[in-house]
Amino acid sequence: MSEQQKTDDINDEDKRRHPRFPLRAYADLQYSTKKWEAHVLDLSESGARLAILGEHMLQKGDPLRVHIELEEINLLTSPKKQLSLHGRLVHVREHLLGFEFQPDTPIDKTILYELLTQIENSQ
Repeated sequence: MSEQQKTDDINDEDKRRHPRFPLRAYADLQYSTKKWEAHVLDLSESGARLAILGEHMLQKGDPLRVHIELEEINLLTSPKKQLSLHGRLVHVREHLLGFEFQPDTPIDKTILYELLTQIENSQ
């Protein structure tokens, strides 16, 4: 890793408003009419790090919709098995994406908070 990449990573860390928690889940990404599969690597109240599976042309600033699959996670507040988010890319480094988001609905916000609480309590 170059010194510039290390500095960029530290600066990205400083910009975060909320702590990130490790999460391994599948997600679908949508930009305009294009879709990709991805892995969620970590998650916070307002951002996520994603690893996109496959070639893409995404760039910093692109608006994105992300649907995180929650089939393997038992949530108490909702039978919904998908977390729907919308936002923009804040960094793109080859297949790693930084995604700043807001939940799509109040239900998604509740699911997000329950998921983060569950992850935090399991650490």
